[in-house]
Amino acid sequence: MCHSLDEVKRLVTRFHDSVAFVINHSGGKDSTRMLGFVRACFPNAPTFAVMADTGFEHQRPISALDFARFRCAEFNVSLTVVRNPRRSYLEMVEQRGMFPSAKYRQCTSDLKRGPIEKYIRTLPFRLIFNCMGIRSEESPSRSKSRPLSLNASLTTQARTVHNWFPIFEQTLSEVLAWHWKNSIPLHPVYIPDFHEDGTTGGYLRRLSCRLCIFSTDSDLLAIRQQDPEAFHAVSELERKIGFNMRSTGSLVQITDAAQSVIDVRNTQACLPF
Repeated sequence: MCHSLDEVKRLVTRFHDSVAFVINHSGGKDSTRMLGFVRACFPNAPTFAVMADTGFEHQRPISALDFARFRCAEFNVSLTVVRNPRRSYLEMVEQRGMFPSAKYRQCTSDLKRGPIEKYIRTLPFRLIFNCMGIRSEESPSRSKSRPLSLNASLTTQARTVHNWFPIFEQTLSEVLAWHWKNSIPLHPVYIPDFHEDGTTGGYLRRLSCRLCIFSTDSDLLAIRQQDPEAFHAVSELERKIGFNMRSTGSLVQITDAAQSVIDVRNTQACLPF
């Protein structure tokens, strides 16, 4: 992070009269930490927060959109919400007849990156940093990413755009510690361990779509129990298009198996020795 930050500062100095930062904001822990980091490093630079609404964002106990808006307001940054005007996440899956995958992430390209890049093209700055809350620790593939890179598709003769991961080298513990130290609340959907203020009732470690293709089996079971509406919507979509989100079975089969494992463990724990 230090190396990329040094390069960003060098570029800001070079384009000092026409520089802007665009914060990709989901309302989650990482994008909020990123917003705080950028504002601390560049307090006088124009900063814009943008949220891509897939049409399948968390709604309870507070919508991800409202939560993101409140967090941005704490840093005196307004939030712009963008959407794909043609389809939501569930509509996209139904139209394609299949779910996105780790290799083909249409949910990201069509519903997030596309609308955000369209927004960036409207900004009248010569240098723009497209900031994303990606961290190296999250996965082996992400650890190989470059924290600062030229966005060739958005760069023109009049505008240079760089993709920047400001908190790339920060760990989960460091992100949570920042939230706690600065009394920046986390969305209630996060697991209780992530909250220092005693918030309970959360069940996920990531704030993404209500049911994400990257959800673990335990996540899926928690979603089935805590957000049955979202689980039912995706489960019914599997049935309707004849295509499962996972190659290992339908959502019902996967979560039934996960629950069975838990039941066996609980039974064994109660057996006398």
